[in-house]
Amino acid sequence: MTVTSEDTGQHAPELPGEAGTASQASAGSASSSKGTIRRLSRLRGRLAVLALAAIATLGAAGTIGFGAAWASLNSRDASAGAARSAASGFLVALTNFDAKTVDADFNAVEAFATGAFATQAHRFFGSSIRGELAHADASSRGKVTSLYVQSIHGANASIYGIVDQTYANDVMKAPASDILRIVLSMRDTSAGWRVAGVDVLGSGSSSSLAP
Repeated sequence: MTVTSEDTGQHAPELPGEAGTASQASAGSASSSKGTIRRLSRLRGRLAVLALAAIATLGAAGTIGFGAAWASLNSRDASAGAARSAASGFLVALTNFDAKTVDADFNAVEAFATGAFATQAHRFFGSSIRGELAHADASSRGKVTSLYVQSIHGANASIYGIVDQTYANDVMKAPASDILRIVLSMRDTSAGWRVAGVDVLGSGSSSSLAP
């Protein structure tokens, strides 16, 4: 019986060229792996750069968007505050006057008016009503207790106000009080916010303030 190398545990001799082929295959495989790794590394690098660029772009867009929204809101709040302040000044001027200073008091009221209301105010607070109030020794004291900006759109605003008013004249036995509910149409002009219209919704019942 013939004993083979497998039976004896000995390795069969390599055929000529087999060692070189194996070495070349191993080297080629290593080179291919290194190339693949380099390509993957470059790809990951490009993806990272693109991701950072996208994040930066989104971040800039978000910042710009937030900044624009904040600026718009801040501008709106500033306009509402200015309109509210002008409305308060008008209501105070309208409900506070004395017989001896009626001309200056009503001139201050007219200074708040604009547009068609300016013409109406000038006509209503003319010399006739001023003379009558002075002759009657009339006086009034008003206090703004509530003021709400109902709406504001560009150069126009609507403001609702409540005023506690106390008034007297020489024919009244005692001062009386009233609660005025007024809606003011405001307009932003080159001189600031002015009153373009007045709508008196109603007043509370008068009551004597005398003890």
